[in-house]
Amino acid sequence: MTALYAAYRNELSKLFWRKKYIVFLIIGVVFCILWALVGHFATGLIARHGGFFINLTPTPMGALPLFLQFLIPLLIFMGATDLITAESAEHTMRAMIYRPVERWKLYSGKLLALVTYAAIYLACVFFISIVLSQTIGRTLTTIEIFRAFASYALTIPPLAVLTAFAVLIALIGRSGTLTMFILVAAYLIMSILPMFFPIFSELLFTSYLSWHRLLIGVLPGASRLIHMTVLIVSYGAVFFTAGSLLFDRMEY
Repeated sequence: MTALYAAYRNELSKLFWRKKYIVFLIIGVVFCILWALVGHFATGLIARHGGFFINLTPTPMGALPLFLQFLIPLLIFMGATDLITAESAEHTMRAMIYRPVERWKLYSGKLLALVTYAAIYLACVFFISIVLSQTIGRTLTTIEIFRAFASYALTIPPLAVLTAFAVLIALIGRSGTLTMFILVAAYLIMSILPMFFPIFSELLFTSYLSWHRLLIGVLPGASRLIHMTVLIVSYGAVFFTAGSLLFDRMEY
């Protein structure tokens, strides 16, 4: 476990040494603040001229879909490209695998680092949305805050599966540009397919990025919850096992 933790800490530090990941984190926070300010101004304007009230300030649940469906997956793809494809192309991976650390631990460290970054991003969006909503928007009740927290926490498993998928594809890619193109194209295809073929909404793991919405409406039956959980775990196990085996056999 010590070696795994060391590998994980090393990979996480690599992400934060790349300033673009800190910049994207700041952009997310700034976006929430600007959204709140514009929403607060627009809400007051509508109330004064239209005679009715619409709250446009970003709440945690209102901000989550935008970041979860677009920005965070993009950042995961970028991180997988940097930690896998770029290091392979730059021949820095060779020095890492010569360290006294088993390859599966090094591979797991990269995965955990990416998932941790996504969790940190979600935590920042959650915190700033709570603060903005409580100060210049509608005051949230304790139950609403707890429900929002649970929803954010529920997004971690499907994001972990998406990360395992991205890292697996990054192992196959030979250049950063090509890897990013494949990942973005595959994600877009998997996001669009359920619109034309509803059956894919039950089969594709990307459809479960928004399974936190189950907390908002009527909860599904136990059999459906078990089905979704098993599907997510199965996708994660397949992607992780395939990637770990491939990483163990690759020559750098």
